Amino acid sequence: MDAVRYQQLSKVDRQIVDLLREDGRMPYREIARRLEVSESMVRKRAGRLLESGWMRVLAVTDPLRLGVPFLATTYASVTPAALESISEALTQHEAVRYLAIGVGSHNLVIESLHANAQDLHAFIQQELGKEGIIRCETIQVVRIKKSVWDWPVPTAPEDTATHSQEPGS
Repeated sequence: MDAVRYQQLSKVDRQIVDLLREDGRMPYREIARRLEVSESMVRKRAGRLLESGWMRVLAVTDPLRLGVPFLATTYASVTPAALESISEALTQHEAVRYLAIGVGSHNLVIESLHANAQDLHAFIQQELGKEGIIRCETIQVVRIKKSVWDWPVPTAPEDTATHSQEPGS
């Protein structure tokens, strides 16, 4: 499988993202020291990455370890005509923490948090029983084995060829 490439990011941008991925509280001064660039360069580039929405610095938690009793993942098949309206409505529901539209036998993936079994049941009945939802399958997550929200930004082949500072940075 080919590595994912982030061509819109420069080498320094990728390195900044990767360092903040490892430690979201790392001072810009420390990032600049490690990358051998100026602190103002790191500050400007990190600011641009944050403002553009390319990067967010936040804590990723395991809801089960935090004591959330019911974490559910639902795979739903929704008619094409209803997909946008149903997905948009579900994004507004307070229990929904992740929602993605995909292709295949299930075209909607929903992760939701619930206080108890009755709350999960009510969510399934009220929100996933609407017209346009053909079928759905919900599983209760009992343990998270891997979270892939903290992957490193792949290095571009040209980044490993030379170790010079980028022009105009």
